[in-house]
Formats: sequence, C-alpha cells, structure tokens
Amino acid sequence: MCESDKKVQPLVAIAVPVYNTEKYFRECLDHILGQTYQKWICYITDNASTDSSYQIALEYAAKDSRFKVFRNEKTVTAFENWNVTLGRMSGVAASYIKYECADDWMFPECIEKMVELLEKDVRIGAVYGYRLQDKFVDCDGLDIYEGQIFEGKDILRRSLIDNVYITGGLGQGLYRVQALKEIDKDLQVININNIHCDVELNDSVMLNWKVGFVHQVLTYYRRHDGQILSFALKANTVLYGNERRVFLLLPLFPELKTTYLDIRMEYALFLAKCKRKNETEILAWHANYLERPITKKEYSLAKNKMRNRLIREIRKNIIKLFTV
Repeated sequence: MCESDKKVQPLVAIAVPVYNTEKYFRECLDHILGQTYQKWICYITDNASTDSSYQIALEYAAKDSRFKVFRNEKTVTAFENWNVTLGRMSGVAASYIKYECADDWMFPECIEKMVELLEKDVRIGAVYGYRLQDKFVDCDGLDIYEGQIFEGKDILRRSLIDNVYITGGLGQGLYRVQALKEIDKDLQVININNIHCDVELNDSVMLNWKVGFVHQVLTYYRRHDGQILSFALKANTVLYGNERRVFLLLPLFPELKTTYLDIRMEYALFLAKCKRKNETEILAWHANYLERPITKKEYSLAKNKMRNRLIREIRKNIIKLFTV
C-alpha cells in the first residue's frame, strides 16, 4: 500500500483541568504520553494551583509540544474550569475530544480503541468502555454478544429502567466534537449548577446520537478524599441528580412516572432525617439546588412512613427479645 492510500488519522483533543493534584498529575500525563494512538493535542488548564501542578504541566510541555499549558489568574470552581479548558479547544481542528481528570488515567489502548469504533459510524456521538474504579471494574452492564454500537435513546432508557450504566463520568468517554458542539458551539457543555453534570452531558449526547462501547477496561478512576465525590456521598446528591434526571426525561419515557414519585418520597424521607439531625449544611445545599422543592404534603407522607417504619422496627425487636 502506498502512502497516499493510508487513511489519515483524526486528531483527538484531550482536555485536562488541574488544581492542586501534584500527587497524581505525573501519572495522568505519563499515561497520555503512553497511548498507542499518538495523534493528539492536550490542553492543560491550571486553576491557579498552590502546589506544583503548574510547574509539572510546564515540564511536560517542554518535553512534548503537544501539551499546551494555560493558567487561570484566579481559582474558579472545578466545573467552571472544565468549561474553561474545553472552551479553549473550541477552535482546534479535532474530530474527537477526550476529557481527562488530573488524578485519573487511561490504559495504553484507550484512545486507539475508541477512535477505531467512532470511525465505523458517523452517527456515534460518544464511545465508552469498562472502567477500573480502584480495585473494581464497573460500567459493565452490556452483553458482549449485543455488539458495540447502540441507539443512544435505547441505552438511556435501559439506564433508567434496567439500571444498565455504561457511563462512569466525563473521563470515561471519547466524544465526537460535532456532538458536543450541537449542545454548545463554544464547548461550554458543562452545567456548572449540576453536581452530576457528567450524567447530564452524557444524556444530552445519547438523546440525539448513537453510542459505542468497547468491551475492554480502558480507563482508571481514582477515589480519594479530595474529590467532589466526597461531598456528594456525604450530602447524598445522587437523590438530587436522580430527581432532576427522571423529571427531565419523563416526556420521553412516561412509564417512569411511578419511579419519579418514589424518588420524591425517598427525597422527602432523606430531608426529614437531615432536619431531625440538624444537618444544616446538607439542608442548605439541597435547598439551593433542588428545582422542585418538597411540598408539605410530601413531608407529611414521608414522616408518616418513617414513623410506621420505626414502629415496625420496635415491634420486631420486642418480639425478638421475648422469643430468645
């Protein structure tokens, strides 16, 4: 085969926002350098770090010109920095965008395998794969015999109805630039008011595009105390995310009405417990972000449910006490 017959590789843009991640940052960048797919450009935006993250970024840029380093004048929120980083790449002539958290990394074949699948169908808006989360593999709900290409709405429906989750965050997928620019032409695709903006972004792509899945572990997600995830677990923001997500998708999937009502009841129970424990920080967060506040009727039903649950538990313990 002559050189002119070889297919030109598409350019992949990699977005890496970073803030005070010196402990893990080199590992992240080393895994970008170690990709088997080498036609990439990486934009790093340092969020005015107070550790050596910026210096590390400059060090890698000095070694490889594909790294482009920027630094914010002042620290903005993590979500804002995601948009800043993506926005800087809006004029780059790339076909695909990979988002990479500075404390995570990719396995060597990640980009190669994802690009390979994206190139098979121009209607694929995003490609995902299995993810290693610390010691455990997740995002594994699909049967390998179903193939690799799916209708996005079908995967979206299965995530809501059958709990089939193949998306594990922004760093797990490779996105077609066109799909992201349909959401926002300047790549401001992160909803900074939604702590689960990664879910929102993936849903937005799935609504209008096909989805690809590589049956191979391609990304690594690190869990540690310094993440947004730590607060999310403490405040149970998953409830907020589920309520908002199901409500927005009800017109497309009306069979979710009962599920939505169940989520509202669970939400009311959770907030009632927080009020009883006087957890003001958590209550303030939910009051600020919950778009459809829990009504007095819902609180009343939740309190009755909680009281009945306590009564059943007391009776159970009494019976157990006298039957020993």
